[in-house]
Amino acid sequence: MKTRKHNASPKSLRKDKLVAYLTLVSLIVVATVAVFWIQGYRIGSSVGIATDEIKTPIDPSLVCMVNDAYMGVAQIPVPVNGKTYYGCCEMCVDKLNNIESARIAIDPFSGNQVDKSEAFIVVTNTQGAVAYFESEANYSAFKKN
Repeated sequence: MKTRKHNASPKSLRKDKLVAYLTLVSLIVVATVAVFWIQGYRIGSSVGIATDEIKTPIDPSLVCMVNDAYMGVAQIPVPVNGKTYYGCCEMCVDKLNNIESARIAIDPFSGNQVDKSEAFIVVTNTQGAVAYFESEANYSAFKKN
């Protein structure tokens, strides 16, 4: 089979390069969106939690204490040293059982460490993130600031 030699003009080459560049950029954008979607990240308020509709403090059994997220449904109880923590999956259960730092949070008001099983837990945003306070008084003081 014979191939034809093609003498492309510089204008045609620039157009081909531009098309290739735009195709590459489009693929990168699509791949990035796909990765974020697969990982469960959301743009904006997709969880749609109205924080004023959630009672404060949050029932600890509705929180994944590894992901620090309000789940809205009962989680898996994880008894450790006479205290009960909660996880959303077997990986979280394993972390709560074996990694002490997974059971500890920092009180945003005092800066002190607080055991998640004994904390005053509140939802902090519409995505369901939670914060752990040493007491209701610390939470009230934090809200005022």
